[in-house]
Amino acid sequence: MAHESITSVQNPLIKRLHQLLEKKGREAQGRFLVEGAHLVEEALKSEAEVLTVLYDSERDMDAGCRQALNNHPHSVQVIAASAAVLAKLSETKSPQGIVAEVKKKQVNWDDWMTEKAAGQEGMLLLLLDEIQDPGNLGTILRTAEAAGVDGVVLGKGSVDLYNGKVMRSTMGALFRLPVFTRSLPEVADEWQAQGGQLLVSTLHEQSISYDAVPYAQKAAIVIGNEGRGVSDAMVERADYLVHIPIYGRAESLNAAVAAGVFVYEAQRKRKDRLI
Repeated sequence: MAHESITSVQNPLIKRLHQLLEKKGREAQGRFLVEGAHLVEEALKSEAEVLTVLYDSERDMDAGCRQALNNHPHSVQVIAASAAVLAKLSETKSPQGIVAEVKKKQVNWDDWMTEKAAGQEGMLLLLLDEIQDPGNLGTILRTAEAAGVDGVVLGKGSVDLYNGKVMRSTMGALFRLPVFTRSLPEVADEWQAQGGQLLVSTLHEQSISYDAVPYAQKAAIVIGNEGRGVSDAMVERADYLVHIPIYGRAESLNAAVAAGVFVYEAQRKRKDRLI
Protein backbone atom coordinates (compact mmCIF):
# COMPACT_ATOMS: atom_id res chain seq x y z
CA MET A 1 0.00 0.00 0.00
CA ALA A 2 1.66 3.23 -1.16
CA HIS A 3 1.42 6.07 1.37
CA GLU A 4 1.92 9.78 0.86
CA SER A 5 4.07 11.70 3.33
CA ILE A 6 3.46 15.11 4.94
CA THR A 7 5.79 16.76 7.43
CA SER A 8 4.71 20.41 7.37
CA VAL A 9 1.81 21.90 9.32
CA GLN A 10 1.58 24.50 6.56
CA ASN A 11 0.52 21.89 4.02
CA PRO A 12 -2.85 22.94 2.46
CA LEU A 13 -4.47 19.60 3.32
CA ILE A 14 -3.39 19.88 6.96
CA LYS A 15 -4.72 23.44 7.13
CA ARG A 16 -8.07 22.24 5.80
CA LEU A 17 -8.23 19.29 8.19
CA HIS A 18 -7.31 21.57 11.09
CA GLN A 19 -10.55 23.48 10.44
CA LEU A 20 -12.46 20.30 11.35
CA LEU A 21 -11.49 20.79 14.98
CA GLU A 22 -14.11 23.57 15.08
CA LYS A 23 -17.87 23.20 14.61
CA LYS A 24 -17.87 25.87 11.89
CA GLY A 25 -15.34 23.93 9.85
CA ARG A 26 -17.18 20.64 10.31
CA GLU A 27 -20.44 22.17 9.15
CA ALA A 28 -18.84 23.88 6.16
CA GLN A 29 -17.07 20.74 4.95
CA GLY A 30 -19.59 18.10 6.04
CA ARG A 31 -16.74 16.12 7.58
CA PHE A 32 -15.21 15.47 11.00
CA LEU A 33 -12.07 14.03 12.59
CA VAL A 34 -11.66 11.00 14.82
CA GLU A 35 -8.47 10.37 16.75
CA GLY A 36 -6.92 7.26 18.23
CA ALA A 37 -6.55 3.68 17.05
CA HIS A 38 -9.84 2.45 18.52
CA LEU A 39 -12.03 5.14 16.97
CA VAL A 40 -10.26 5.03 13.63
CA GLU A 41 -10.66 1.24 13.50
CA GLU A 42 -14.35 1.52 14.44
CA ALA A 43 -14.89 4.09 11.70
CA LEU A 44 -13.18 1.88 9.13
CA LYS A 45 -15.16 -1.20 10.18
CA SER A 46 -18.49 0.63 10.01
CA GLU A 47 -20.42 1.91 7.03
CA ALA A 48 -18.87 5.35 7.51
CA GLU A 49 -17.07 6.86 4.55
CA VAL A 50 -13.50 7.39 5.75
CA LEU A 51 -11.70 9.77 3.39
CA THR A 52 -8.22 10.17 4.87
CA VAL A 53 -6.09 8.41 7.47
CA LEU A 54 -2.93 10.05 8.83
CA TYR A 55 -0.58 8.06 11.04
CA ASP A 56 2.71 8.82 12.77
CA SER A 57 5.53 8.12 10.32
CA GLU A 58 7.79 7.15 13.24
CA ARG A 59 5.44 4.40 14.42
CA ASP A 60 3.89 1.40 12.75
CA MET A 61 0.20 1.78 12.01
CA ASP A 62 -1.95 -0.07 14.54
CA ALA A 63 -2.54 -3.64 13.31
CA GLY A 64 -6.32 -3.43 13.78
CA CYS A 65 -6.47 -0.18 11.82
CA ARG A 66 -4.33 -1.61 9.06
CA GLN A 67 -6.57 -4.66 8.67
CA ALA A 68 -9.72 -2.56 8.77
CA LEU A 69 -8.20 -0.22 6.19
CA ASN A 70 -7.49 -3.14 3.85
CA ASN A 71 -11.13 -4.27 4.18
CA HIS A 72 -12.71 -0.82 3.88
CA PRO A 73 -15.05 -0.60 0.86
CA HIS A 74 -14.12 2.98 -0.06
CA SER A 75 -10.85 4.38 -1.36
CA VAL A 76 -8.93 5.99 1.50
CA GLN A 77 -6.05 8.44 1.23
CA VAL A 78 -3.32 7.19 3.60
CA ILE A 79 -0.66 9.64 4.78
CA ALA A 80 2.45 9.10 6.88
CA ALA A 81 2.67 12.32 8.89
CA SER A 82 5.14 13.90 11.25
CA ALA A 83 4.44 14.20 14.97
CA ALA A 84 4.02 17.96 14.52
CA VAL A 85 1.29 17.41 11.91
CA LEU A 86 -0.60 14.98 14.11
CA ALA A 87 -0.32 17.38 17.05
CA LYS A 88 -1.85 20.08 14.82
CA LEU A 89 -4.87 17.81 14.24
CA SER A 90 -5.24 16.66 17.85
CA GLU A 91 -7.37 18.01 20.70
CA THR A 92 -5.64 15.84 23.30
CA LYS A 93 -2.50 16.69 25.26
CA SER A 94 -0.87 13.48 24.07
CA PRO A 95 -1.64 12.86 20.36
CA GLN A 96 -2.43 9.20 19.78
CA GLY A 97 -0.56 8.74 16.54
CA ILE A 98 -3.46 8.28 14.14
CA VAL A 99 -6.28 10.49 12.87
CA ALA A 100 -9.03 9.92 10.30
CA GLU A 101 -11.17 12.30 8.29
CA VAL A 102 -14.73 10.97 7.99
CA LYS A 103 -17.63 12.19 5.89
CA LYS A 104 -20.81 12.94 7.83
CA LYS A 105 -23.48 10.36 7.10
CA GLN A 106 -26.77 11.85 6.00
CA VAL A 107 -29.76 9.72 7.01
CA ASN A 108 -33.22 11.02 6.13
CA TRP A 109 -35.41 11.01 9.24
CA ASP A 110 -38.69 10.40 7.39
CA ASP A 111 -37.26 7.53 5.36
CA TRP A 112 -35.67 5.99 8.44
CA MET A 113 -38.90 6.19 10.44
CA THR A 114 -40.91 4.67 7.59
CA GLU A 115 -38.43 1.81 7.21
CA LYS A 116 -38.32 1.15 10.96
CA ALA A 117 -42.10 1.22 11.32
CA ALA A 118 -42.49 -1.30 8.52
CA GLY A 119 -39.75 -3.63 9.72
CA GLN A 120 -40.51 -4.12 13.42
CA GLU A 121 -43.38 -4.04 15.89
CA GLY A 122 -41.73 -1.92 18.56
CA MET A 123 -39.25 0.93 18.73
CA LEU A 124 -37.32 2.65 21.49
CA LEU A 125 -36.09 6.20 20.97
CA LEU A 126 -34.10 8.53 23.19
CA LEU A 127 -34.81 12.27 22.81
CA LEU A 128 -32.20 14.63 24.23
CA ASP A 129 -33.38 18.12 25.13
CA GLU A 130 -30.42 20.54 24.95
CA ILE A 131 -27.75 18.26 26.42
CA GLN A 132 -24.73 20.55 26.77
CA ASP A 133 -21.87 18.50 28.18
CA PRO A 134 -19.86 16.63 25.51
CA GLY A 135 -18.93 13.84 27.90
CA ASN A 136 -22.57 13.35 28.86
CA LEU A 137 -23.69 13.17 25.24
CA GLY A 138 -20.97 10.71 24.30
CA THR A 139 -21.72 8.48 27.27
CA ILE A 140 -25.46 8.59 26.53
CA LEU A 141 -24.85 7.50 22.94
CA ARG A 142 -22.54 4.69 24.07
CA THR A 143 -25.14 3.51 26.60
CA ALA A 144 -28.01 3.81 24.12
CA GLU A 145 -26.18 1.69 21.57
CA ALA A 146 -25.35 -0.92 24.20
CA ALA A 147 -28.98 -1.04 25.36
CA GLY A 148 -30.32 -1.58 21.86
CA VAL A 149 -32.00 1.82 21.48
CA ASP A 150 -33.16 2.19 17.86
CA GLY A 151 -32.25 5.84 17.47
CA VAL A 152 -31.41 9.08 19.25
CA VAL A 153 -32.75 12.54 18.47
CA LEU A 154 -30.76 15.59 19.53
CA GLY A 155 -32.90 18.64 20.17
CA LYS A 156 -31.81 22.00 18.87
CA GLY A 157 -29.35 23.71 21.20
CA SER A 158 -27.54 20.49 22.11
CA VAL A 159 -23.76 20.20 21.96
CA ASP A 160 -22.34 19.42 18.52
CA LEU A 161 -22.53 15.70 17.82
CA TYR A 162 -19.08 15.74 16.18
CA ASN A 163 -17.30 17.53 19.00
CA GLY A 164 -14.03 15.72 19.69
CA LYS A 165 -14.86 14.93 23.32
CA VAL A 166 -18.27 13.60 22.27
CA MET A 167 -16.60 11.35 19.72
CA ARG A 168 -14.09 10.00 22.23
CA SER A 169 -16.80 9.37 24.84
CA THR A 170 -18.95 7.36 22.42
CA MET A 171 -16.15 4.77 22.02
CA GLY A 172 -17.33 4.26 18.45
CA ALA A 173 -21.06 3.93 19.17
CA LEU A 174 -21.81 6.85 16.85
CA PHE A 175 -20.80 4.71 13.87
CA ARG A 176 -23.48 2.13 14.71
CA LEU A 177 -26.33 4.20 16.16
CA PRO A 178 -28.62 6.45 14.08
CA VAL A 179 -28.55 9.98 15.52
CA PHE A 180 -30.66 12.86 14.23
CA THR A 181 -30.81 16.57 15.02
CA ARG A 182 -34.39 17.83 14.90
CA SER A 183 -37.05 19.90 16.65
CA LEU A 184 -38.11 17.76 19.60
CA PRO A 185 -41.70 19.09 19.81
CA GLU A 186 -42.18 18.23 16.13
CA VAL A 187 -40.73 14.76 16.65
CA ALA A 188 -42.94 14.25 19.71
CA ASP A 189 -46.09 15.27 17.82
CA GLU A 190 -45.26 12.97 14.93
CA TRP A 191 -44.37 10.12 17.30
CA GLN A 192 -47.61 10.35 19.25
CA ALA A 193 -49.69 10.69 16.08
CA GLN A 194 -48.28 7.30 15.08
CA GLY A 195 -49.23 5.72 18.39
CA GLY A 196 -45.91 6.16 20.17
CA GLN A 197 -45.65 6.73 23.92
CA LEU A 198 -43.73 9.76 25.22
CA LEU A 199 -42.08 9.55 28.65
CA VAL A 200 -40.48 12.72 30.02
CA SER A 201 -37.85 12.62 32.75
CA THR A 202 -38.58 15.33 35.32
CA LEU A 203 -38.64 15.94 39.07
CA HIS A 204 -42.13 17.45 38.72
CA GLU A 205 -44.26 16.66 41.78
CA GLN A 206 -46.78 14.81 39.61
CA SER A 207 -44.16 12.48 38.12
CA ILE A 208 -44.10 8.78 38.94
CA SER A 209 -41.17 6.45 39.56
CA TYR A 210 -39.38 5.15 36.46
CA ASP A 211 -40.11 1.52 37.46
CA ALA A 212 -43.86 2.11 37.77
CA VAL A 213 -44.31 3.04 34.12
CA PRO A 214 -45.82 0.54 31.62
CA TYR A 215 -43.25 1.18 28.89
CA ALA A 216 -44.99 0.62 25.56
CA GLN A 217 -43.42 -1.37 22.75
CA LYS A 218 -43.20 1.95 20.91
CA ALA A 219 -41.69 4.31 23.48
CA ALA A 220 -39.61 7.49 23.43
CA ILE A 221 -37.81 8.75 26.55
CA VAL A 222 -36.90 12.43 26.93
CA ILE A 223 -33.80 13.43 28.92
CA GLY A 224 -33.37 17.12 29.72
CA ASN A 225 -30.66 19.74 29.95
CA GLU A 226 -28.19 19.23 32.80
CA GLY A 227 -29.20 22.47 34.53
CA ARG A 228 -32.73 23.34 33.41
CA GLY A 229 -34.17 19.90 32.81
CA VAL A 230 -36.73 19.22 30.09
CA SER A 231 -38.41 22.15 28.33
CA ASP A 232 -42.03 23.05 29.09
CA ALA A 233 -42.96 22.21 25.50
CA MET A 234 -41.93 18.59 26.04
CA VAL A 235 -43.42 18.34 29.54
CA GLU A 236 -46.76 19.47 28.14
CA ARG A 237 -46.67 16.67 25.55
CA ALA A 238 -45.78 13.86 27.95
CA ASP A 239 -47.88 10.73 28.28
CA TYR A 240 -46.01 10.06 31.51
CA LEU A 241 -43.85 12.29 33.68
CA VAL A 242 -41.24 10.04 35.24
CA HIS A 243 -38.41 10.34 37.71
CA ILE A 244 -35.70 8.20 39.31
CA PRO A 245 -36.03 8.24 43.12
CA ILE A 246 -33.16 9.81 45.03
CA TYR A 247 -32.53 7.89 48.24
CA GLY A 248 -29.44 9.78 49.32
CA ARG A 249 -28.81 13.50 49.74
CA ALA A 250 -27.97 14.33 46.13
CA GLU A 251 -30.40 16.64 44.34
CA SER A 252 -30.36 14.77 41.06
CA LEU A 253 -28.55 12.22 38.89
CA ASN A 254 -26.12 12.91 36.08
CA ALA A 255 -27.99 13.04 32.74
CA ALA A 256 -26.01 10.14 31.28
CA VAL A 257 -26.65 7.95 34.33
CA ALA A 258 -30.35 8.79 34.24
CA ALA A 259 -30.56 7.94 30.54
CA GLY A 260 -28.94 4.58 31.22
CA VAL A 261 -31.39 3.73 34.00
CA PHE A 262 -34.39 4.66 31.85
CA VAL A 263 -33.42 2.82 28.67
CA TYR A 264 -32.50 -0.40 30.47
CA GLU A 265 -35.72 -0.34 32.48
CA ALA A 266 -37.66 0.26 29.27
CA GLN A 267 -35.97 -2.70 27.59
CA ARG A 268 -36.56 -4.91 30.63
CA LYS A 269 -40.28 -4.14 30.74
CA ARG A 270 -40.71 -4.47 26.98
CA LYS A 271 -38.83 -7.78 26.80
CA ASP A 272 -40.70 -9.24 29.79
CA ARG A 273 -43.98 -8.76 27.96
CA LEU A 274 -42.68 -10.76 24.98
CA ILE A 275 -41.69 -13.80 27.08
